[in-house]
Amino acid sequence: MKFDSNLQLYLQAVAKAQYAIAELATRLRERGISVRFAVHPVAGRLPGHMNVLLAEAKVPYDITFSMDDINSEFSKCDLAIVLGANDIVNPSAQTDPTSPIAGMPVLEVWKAKQTICMKRSLNVGYAGVDNSLFYMPNNSMFLGDAKTMTEQILSLLSATTPTLASDDINVESSDVESQQTKLEKESKAFFDQISELQSTAFLRVGICKEIDKSEKRVAMVPQVAKSLLKSGIQIVIESGAGDNAGFSDGSYATVGCQIKDTAKEVYDTSDVIIKIQSPSNEIDMLGAGKTLISPISPQTDAGMELLQKAKDGGVNVLAVDAVPRVSRAQNIDVLSSQAKLAGYRAVVEASNAYQRFFRGEVTSGGSYPAVNVLVIGCGVAGLAAISTAVSLGAIVRAFDTRLDCKDEVESLGGTFLTLKFDGEEEGDTGGTGYSKVMSDEFYRAEMNLFNKQAKEVNIIITTAAVPGRRAPTLLKKEAVDNLTAGSIIIDLAASTGGNCELTKPGETYLYDNRVTIIGATDLPSRMAYQSSCMYANNMQSLLELLCPKDEQKMIINMEDTVIRGMTCVVDNTITWPSPPAVNQTRATKTTTKKKEDFLIVHQERKSTVFTKRIFDLTTVGEICAIIFLIGFAIILGFFAPVSFVNQLLYFILAGFLGSYLIWDVEPALFSPLMSTSNSLSGKH
Repeated sequence: MKFDSNLQLYLQAVAKAQYAIAELATRLRERGISVRFAVHPVAGRLPGHMNVLLAEAKVPYDITFSMDDINSEFSKCDLAIVLGANDIVNPSAQTDPTSPIAGMPVLEVWKAKQTICMKRSLNVGYAGVDNSLFYMPNNSMFLGDAKTMTEQILSLLSATTPTLASDDINVESSDVESQQTKLEKESKAFFDQISELQSTAFLRVGICKEIDKSEKRVAMVPQVAKSLLKSGIQIVIESGAGDNAGFSDGSYATVGCQIKDTAKEVYDTSDVIIKIQSPSNEIDMLGAGKTLISPISPQTDAGMELLQKAKDGGVNVLAVDAVPRVSRAQNIDVLSSQAKLAGYRAVVEASNAYQRFFRGEVTSGGSYPAVNVLVIGCGVAGLAAISTAVSLGAIVRAFDTRLDCKDEVESLGGTFLTLKFDGEEEGDTGGTGYSKVMSDEFYRAEMNLFNKQAKEVNIIITTAAVPGRRAPTLLKKEAVDNLTAGSIIIDLAASTGGNCELTKPGETYLYDNRVTIIGATDLPSRMAYQSSCMYANNMQSLLELLCPKDEQKMIINMEDTVIRGMTCVVDNTITWPSPPAVNQTRATKTTTKKKEDFLIVHQERKSTVFTKRIFDLTTVGEICAIIFLIGFAIILGFFAPVSFVNQLLYFILAGFLGSYLIWDVEPALFSPLMSTSNSLSGKH
């Protein structure tokens, strides 16, 4: 296998292949090949999962790039290897306006000279749509286990590893230096253009201090404000708004933001106001025709009161906590990005309160077992908690009513718990991507499971929530009493009542002098810098969706399913709730079949002498067939030439092989199989 020195290889990693691809990257770099890891900034079911895996595999940070940094480079790429990814590399997001993922940000791997997709099958991704990349002429499909195939490629590279000349050793480092120089030049060019960009801005977006004094986050950060100004969107910010998150007024001013002394000045100057917390009296400060973007909780009575007030005042309202959980909306899903932080911080808080090792330790001072952690609810927050706890060395168990979380939990190193339950189907979320209220019978089975687990674990992290309702009570007093002394409960649903019966929202206290129950409601705010950056990135994606490049103005396009789903008030009309179809997490299938449609129905045959069973073992017809075959074989043995018998045996074997290898293979696999075999045979 020979590579040119200018080859660039981009890798989208998957869990089971992480160490193999890290080693593959190392071997390629030893040959003077430029290697880049491209990570999609997905903020959906598993945000940050890829970063965790790459870090564990010791992949250098300087060769790991986000989608925005790498997409422009794919056209110069000789080879792009895609491991496991589907929707995030689907060209339909850009080429097919009717696709359910139209407009979704994707890694443009198809622009490379050659692509190789490693997947177990051609099944559709989360969005439920086919991926046209798989059928492109410059793509080869390697169907099977990505880890095994990557290791096979690695073995070929390991056969002969050339020694680089000293001049070639710093290929990657020099490339990084050139990128740093490029960034410095771009920064200087931007600074010279600030005045012009400010004068030509078509939209002004206001950011104020949050009324809640305990809130440390800010809805916009300087780096994102800089990017928005280049797009024609001017940020107007109240003085001191970013202080608690580590962003000074000076950092905003240097990227072209306008600094105002009071919130009223910001409201008067801006066309759009973005908040990170639900509004209270801020709607009264907005004039008619202006737009508010913030969490609203429109499912609640308080949320509906806010919508009515906005309608009366002529204010348009977009609720960031009502973003449909569809693939193309993942980059504006604020609930997911903030939930990831809450899950991560929950483990940090638990480790601080637990006062023992997370990882099992054997020392001169004694041996100590690893901590056992139970995570209830495997959404974004739960998965982030699992990932963090596993990285600290804990033994993690997890439970969720949605069985499709099982693979994600196990890929992070956790053990997924299931119920022996004959009632309703686990995994049903009502098609929205959120948990739903389960039946009483299912609820009782859950309680029994948690009571039993409480006797074995040391830390419980709960994350279960149902939008617009009180959080379900999953940990009864009985379960808490089963915990050993020193155990910890972190209730991430405390803001909506809590999953634990004994949780006190906003408080941390010691129950029965044995169990610490943490009901913090501000975990993302405790990581104000990070959470502000993630929130601001979500808002940038939303503003780009609302402000098409060719329009140079903000448009609330109610025909766009994502905008329609989160728009609550527009043009003095309350539009909440959105149609049910808007919140479907998957594309509608062309045909809908019931379970009975997949059953093979055998028509009852008329009874004959040959169908009569003998001793309830076999039928008369089967016995006659066996006798006929034995007689036929005897006749062949006595009268047929040996050459004829050999030919007959070959014919029978060919029939069996043809049936299993060709007839039973899905037609959709023929093209990928041929593509794979051709690509392999052509490179050896």
